[in-house]
Amino acid sequence: MQRTDAGPACFPLAELRHAVDAGIADWLDRGEAGADDPDLLATAQRWALSPPGKLLRPITLLAAAGAVGGSYEAVLPAAVGIELAHVATLVHDDIIDGDELRRGKVAAHREFGLAHGVLAADSLFFALFQQLGACRRTGVPAGCVLDAVEALGAAGQQTARGVAQEVALSGSLREVTAAADGGIAAYVEMVRLKSASLFRAACQVGALLGGGSPEQAEVLAAYGEAMGIAFQIRDDLLPYVSDGAGGEGDGGDVHAGKPVCSDLRNRRPALPVLLAHRLGGRAERAVLAELVDGSSDERARQRQLARLARDTGALRAAQSMARAYVVRCHRALAPVPPGADRDRLAWLADEVAGPAYGHGAGGDRP
Repeated sequence: MQRTDAGPACFPLAELRHAVDAGIADWLDRGEAGADDPDLLATAQRWALSPPGKLLRPITLLAAAGAVGGSYEAVLPAAVGIELAHVATLVHDDIIDGDELRRGKVAAHREFGLAHGVLAADSLFFALFQQLGACRRTGVPAGCVLDAVEALGAAGQQTARGVAQEVALSGSLREVTAAADGGIAAYVEMVRLKSASLFRAACQVGALLGGGSPEQAEVLAAYGEAMGIAFQIRDDLLPYVSDGAGGEGDGGDVHAGKPVCSDLRNRRPALPVLLAHRLGGRAERAVLAELVDGSSDERARQRQLARLARDTGALRAAQSMARAYVVRCHRALAPVPPGADRDRLAWLADEVAGPAYGHGAGGDRP
């Protein structure tokens, strides 16, 4: 797999996605090599990793390495490793949230039991560092690998802190929105830690392993953090928008392969709810509190929340927030040398933060 400076036709990144897919398959096969039958842990790992997700974190790692003149092949083990770690966080999330579905099928801890779910995730976390070590054998200097280990260790700490903050934000809507800004700043900080830290680390590590300067690594890390926040805002909008023209959310059981009522069941007000509370009047706030804190049918409450988020302008406000972080992405990329990989990163920021929900939220595509 060679770096290529092909034009916009290559922006869908099929080449990079295929390389990561193949790398994950190879990692799984090596783990099962020599065994007549894979053990339950290996089977749970394969279950959690299939089907693959969007692979945004490994793809941004590869593109960041390319943007500083590095080789895709040299950093590919790290790209595979960061996807393994990401999937590990999803397994832990499902356990903490009590969710039974992930990517359209039974969650790993429900399929294999809680113990094997925890162990599968733990082993995937450690595999990340094994993969980083493998970069030494692909030509990456040992010092760069050590810098990458430090960056990813910090990202892991931030992710755990963010999950703890998310748990702390659970509870009564009145308590969560008691701050002067209605809890928006606390939400953004939680997302920065829990979700954006791994995006930040992916870009930072790609630059470090690709031979970039500390300044280039920091610039690309800033891009990754802004992209991660924009992506999470978009992800939090999904249960509140419909695939149809009505744009009020259908409240179905599953959206994008995940339980649509998970946040509601765990009493974790998502951004559309927080914005609806801030933008709505006294009557709307009372209804929101009743819906979030209530115990009646979850699907019915989710439909009503989606309607209120639309009617109060919360969906448009969330779109505006996501777009603001996309602008930050583009500003962060300004010092990066021109080339196909910088263009890929810019394209990705636009793609993940807008088209997935633009029509459903009643707004234009960014």
